[in-house]
Amino acid sequence: MKKYTFRLILALITALLLVACGPSEEEKQKAEDAAKAAAAMAAEKAALVMPQGTIDKVAWAPYFKATVTKFLRENAQTIKTNHPYVYYVPGGDDDAAKTDRQNGLDNVSTVVQRGILPGAFMAFSGPNSTYTADTVVGAFKDAKEGAFKGVYVLFIGATADQDRVKQVIDKTGATFYFVEIK
Repeated sequence: MKKYTFRLILALITALLLVACGPSEEEKQKAEDAAKAAAAMAAEKAALVMPQGTIDKVAWAPYFKATVTKFLRENAQTIKTNHPYVYYVPGGDDDAAKTDRQNGLDNVSTVVQRGILPGAFMAFSGPNSTYTADTVVGAFKDAKEGAFKGVYVLFIGATADQDRVKQVIDKTGATFYFVEIK
């Protein structure tokens, strides 16, 4: 009986030592979360390469999403939103692209006319910076001065279009941000 009890105690001590030496559930979860975050950052970095020679929305979507996500992460202390309003402005000069741009302008204009609550975040981009700037300027041109205090507007486009978009957004009282498309 003494041998049996001794072996049982030895087995329990060994099991306890093995459990104590291994990572805890909390440590395993932290490691898993860190791996997921690293994978997400790697995917975002890969998507931050601007598509070349295409105006295809499917090709631009990952770039646009990654740019907005990176911007929001870097400005998390200032902009606290879980629901950004993201507007893609199509490029191209065919009738379908022109119609899509007009529909987008009408949509944003309607939103602007209704008003936007403080804390809201709006982002605009597309493969043609001039068309994107035209859409933003057209949508906000009739907005009342100071009506958008506390609203954040991000324009992702060419430096050449930055000033004219900034002028119309500043007039509304919204906070203007710019990220150069590259």
